[in-house]
Amino acid sequence: MAVNTMRDSPAAGVPDESEATREYLDRIQALHRDWDEAEARGDDSVQVSSRVRAALSEVVHADARHGARVQMPPTEAGPYSLSEQALRTLIRDAVDAVPGAMSLRTAVDFADTPEWGARGLPERVRCRVSLSAASRDLRALADDVRASVVSECVRELDLGGLTVDVHIEDLHD
Repeated sequence: MAVNTMRDSPAAGVPDESEATREYLDRIQALHRDWDEAEARGDDSVQVSSRVRAALSEVVHADARHGARVQMPPTEAGPYSLSEQALRTLIRDAVDAVPGAMSLRTAVDFADTPEWGARGLPERVRCRVSLSAASRDLRALADDVRASVVSECVRELDLGGLTVDVHIEDLHD
């Protein structure tokens, strides 16, 4: 007596689901086994070429230098993004444009984004600054720094509603 691996259904010739699944998993395991053996032998067909490795290395280094992509508000021309480095440079230049202020460090908090390797819209900027010790009113100078950063972010990036914190970390002559 033969064992029937077919379903008792109108679709004759269709293998049982559990048998088909076992067969599929066996094939995947065999493929992994073959790949691992070829890789262990140093088979060129499963090795990444030196050209590809160099290109990947270059991309990773560039990404590390420039930071993640920051999603920006869409323009009339469409959506765009810029690097974290470009955003921080704009902020530092805005701080340094205020007479008596020097940018020391900048941190940005971003909105969540589902895109891997990217940042959402900037929500908060934290500027650590050095202000001139000759200034009579450090609070007013810090307010000027805040206003400069907000103004540049609105003018250059159309980022309205951005919160800017200014922390006076040092005084200079």
